[in-house]
Amino acid sequence: MMQFMKNNAGLLALVLIVLFQQSEIKEMERTLNYIYAAVQANNDDIQLVQDEVWAISDVLISVHSEEEPVD
Repeated sequence: MMQFMKNNAGLLALVLIVLFQQSEIKEMERTLNYIYAAVQANNDDIQLVQDEVWAISDVLISVHSEEEPVD
């Protein structure tokens, strides 16, 4: 009977370790999802600024080409 209890205690300890590791993995997953969302938002901001820069560049090129004297 004592051996049975020792084996069950060991098994219970292993189950508790696995459950703890699963909760750690879930916490890590939440953290990674938060980081991904922040990076994605930053990427969207960068893309917006890049589009604005290209639009301004197009306007400047257009104005410059209109001001060139025609020979």
